[in-house]
Amino acid sequence: MKAKNELRNKYRALYDIDGISKGYLDKIEHELQIKLPNDFREISGFYSGGIIGGIDILSFLLSEPTNFIGETLRIRDAIGLPTRFIVIAEEAESIIVMDTENKPSIMWLDSVEVTKLEKQDFMSKPDVWEDFSDFFNYLLDEEEEERKY
Repeated sequence: MKAKNELRNKYRALYDIDGISKGYLDKIEHELQIKLPNDFREISGFYSGGIIGGIDILSFLLSEPTNFIGETLRIRDAIGLPTRFIVIAEEAESIIVMDTENKPSIMWLDSVEVTKLEKQDFMSKPDVWEDFSDFFNYLLDEEEEERKY
């Protein structure tokens, strides 16, 4: 896990700081009935969703029309997404979720396999990151690479 300040500085070199409050995070936890991982809470102090590294991370803000809270609740209702997972992003025929209780916590998998999250008997091996800070660092690296060209 990267240090919070290292990630914040790396992010600040590319973007304006755009975080959300700890009180707002508490509201999200209450709404989704989960406990957000500490590294996610720390990063959300300076990042609240949006395109980074070519990936459109769902907004952390309830006021935005497409946000991870609404999408998580929608997918829970539609397919019975286990409560400990939250939807981070939906890309072409794939979905990125965060397991709020287990490691590796970030999984990028085929959207048709989202129903297999509980047993994790996937046909195609998903891309995984140990925690949100590792995934966020990966996205920052991707963004830096894109900006070189």
